[in-house]
Amino acid sequence: MDPLEFGTSTLPLQHAPYDAISASTLAGTNKCKVAVVTGAARGIGSAIAISLAKSGADVAILDLSADALQETKGKCEREGVKVGVYACDVADEQGVIETFDKIERELGPIGVLVNNAGILDQRPYLMSTFPGFWRQIEVNFKGPLITIHTVLPRFRERGGGCIINIASRSGTVDVPMTLGYVTSKAALIRATHTLQKEMELDKLDPAIHIYALHPGGVFTDMGGTGAKQDVLDKYGDVRDEKSFMALFKDPPELCGQTCAFLASGRGKDLRGLYLDCRQDVTKLLEKGRDALLKERLNTLTVNFLEGYANEP
Repeated sequence: MDPLEFGTSTLPLQHAPYDAISASTLAGTNKCKVAVVTGAARGIGSAIAISLAKSGADVAILDLSADALQETKGKCEREGVKVGVYACDVADEQGVIETFDKIERELGPIGVLVNNAGILDQRPYLMSTFPGFWRQIEVNFKGPLITIHTVLPRFRERGGGCIINIASRSGTVDVPMTLGYVTSKAALIRATHTLQKEMELDKLDPAIHIYALHPGGVFTDMGGTGAKQDVLDKYGDVRDEKSFMALFKDPPELCGQTCAFLASGRGKDLRGLYLDCRQDVTKLLEKGRDALLKERLNTLTVNFLEGYANEP
């Protein structure tokens, strides 16, 4: 894969938290909110939970194992907030409902949901088992839809709330050997756009604001471990390509602080859009919501041959 195939930025990208999203700027902005973060045991999910805690939110951290969440729990508690630890498979609807009910009993009404849990099996579709492929769809797409379906009626009843779906640039491009991942992330981005439109229909916009967020190039256990040996034997290791490894230069805190910013409501004009946390939110906000929507920017779309569109 040649990263240059997808274009290069002429504006500088952010590779660390900057002033608009810094912990000092956002201190206290999410106080009295309860934020749920899935896949919070390590990496990006852990950083998101810690950033939300730094901004004053009480946090409910979820992962498959409660034991795996203890390090994140300790770091969040150092910020002086309440922290709840919950073992939960986001693809299990009844388990999600029961977990969210428990969170609200123990911490209070949920005000922020960050769908971060995800998995990747890096292998060609022809070398995949179908259950292995489909499990990625279950976790990466079905899981967020379950959590959203569980929390939206509560947001509607309370008159507001924030949902952040951790998406990926992979959902906007063609990346061989990641069919389950790119498909599920593309679906999640499209769902974000559509759900915000539905909030408009029900006059819940902008009180309920929803975002799809690319977390940047973070060298996580999921993205950095590479393919299994059978795939390596046949296709080699993409991590040997300098252009591939150069993509991973961002700390998870960049995504974490962007989530804290969006949860605070300061970026509401970007609701319903697909965002890249490396792009300065102040530049996007300066462009203005009307212009972004009119020009179909930050939206998953397709370009046709000039002259072809819809019927007049």
